[in-house]
Amino acid sequence: MNNGKGNGPGPDIQVVDAVAIAELLGKAESSERKRTHLLLHGGHHDPVQRLVIALEPGTYVRPHRHSQQWEILALLRGGCDLLKFDAQGQVTGRVAMSNKSPVVQIAIGTWHGLYVREKGTMLLEVKPCPYRPNEFADWAPPEGDAAVAQYLESLAR
Repeated sequence: MNNGKGNGPGPDIQVVDAVAIAELLGKAESSERKRTHLLLHGGHHDPVQRLVIALEPGTYVRPHRHSQQWEILALLRGGCDLLKFDAQGQVTGRVAMSNKSPVVQIAIGTWHGLYVREKGTMLLEVKPCPYRPNEFADWAPPEGDAAVAQYLESLAR
């Protein structure tokens, strides 16, 4: 990310440039979790949480909800499916995020997750602060569980 040195815009403008993108994508690809992020906000008490997330196929974004926050996702590159679930864990909606539908807003309390379809997928996530941990679904396997691979396979259908 351009930090304002040299001929850049200065410290009061953040630029996620080609170098930062390549670094994020490299970290996601080599990460055990197959994803990483770059915070754009100043901290957990900033009024708005903003981050760029790099994701690779095979990452597991465990279904979750935010009981006190809405969320906006904007696709920057690649492709993924935003999945909507009912309270019992059934998929009730699927939005193929692509250049035809690059932005989604998720209402407060909506169970959702992601299925990443393309290498080098990047999202911009925006939601209000303060930071609150995801409220994970107890009907979906926890990250690192042996059942995750089979669960991801079921979400691909």
